Amino acid sequence: MACRLNNRALALQLLKEAVEAGHWYNDLRDNSDFQLLHGVPEFEQLVEICMERRAHEMANAVPVLKTLRPDPQSAPYPLLLALHGASSNVESFASHWSAAVLHGWFVGLPQSSQAFGPGTFSWNDWGWAMQEVQKHYAALCKEYPIDPQRVVLAGFSQGGGLAAWLALSGAIKVRGLILVGPFLSDVKDLIPLMEAHPPQGLRAFLVAGQRDQYCLGVAQQLATLLPQHGIECELEVYPDLEHNFPPGFESRLPYALEYVLQG
Repeated sequence: MACRLNNRALALQLLKEAVEAGHWYNDLRDNSDFQLLHGVPEFEQLVEICMERRAHEMANAVPVLKTLRPDPQSAPYPLLLALHGASSNVESFASHWSAAVLHGWFVGLPQSSQAFGPGTFSWNDWGWAMQEVQKHYAALCKEYPIDPQRVVLAGFSQGGGLAAWLALSGAIKVRGLILVGPFLSDVKDLIPLMEAHPPQGLRAFLVAGQRDQYCLGVAQQLATLLPQHGIECELEVYPDLEHNFPPGFESRLPYALEYVLQG
């Protein structure tokens, strides 16, 4: 905000205080909000400190997989593999999907090892992210009695885009997709994937907010494009919702899971 108000001294002071307190930020040089500071020596020094901290955290990052397990008597388990959004973590994300456990689903919640900020993670490197999620999936199938015929990939925002990419590329064979506020830079990039790996019996349940202009557009494009390639879709749009999970999503999740399994 200080940059937007053209107050360079205040912007530098606030950023310096944050860095001295142990915080760090990614892509400051590419962020147009900080254009006022670009090229300022003190700013460049702070950027270097942030880059060093990020590199250190990335080098020591360990992929995390949180699991929510149903009653053992319901094995073999249907699997819901849900991916968090950008600048997030599994602990703040898990509650949105926990209702599935009450309906006999095994829930796997991978946390990216790509640090974005202190305690937050993103899937910015797509190749790295896909490999990581595939390894988590293989480990779950090896360690637990997972039913490979009832696997659903889900995700929010950037995680939703990654889930779609994993499913439509054939990297993980799934029955369904549940995408909440999905983010993709270009939905048309999915067309070659579907042409190379024609989906069979796949369904998608899409959720978006009317006030989430960009990701609503992505969801609407998906709702048009996917059926053209044999993927039945249902899109729910919430009028007062911005870029977030809709209120009561947990109670809607069982229906979404049932819908995608009908494919």
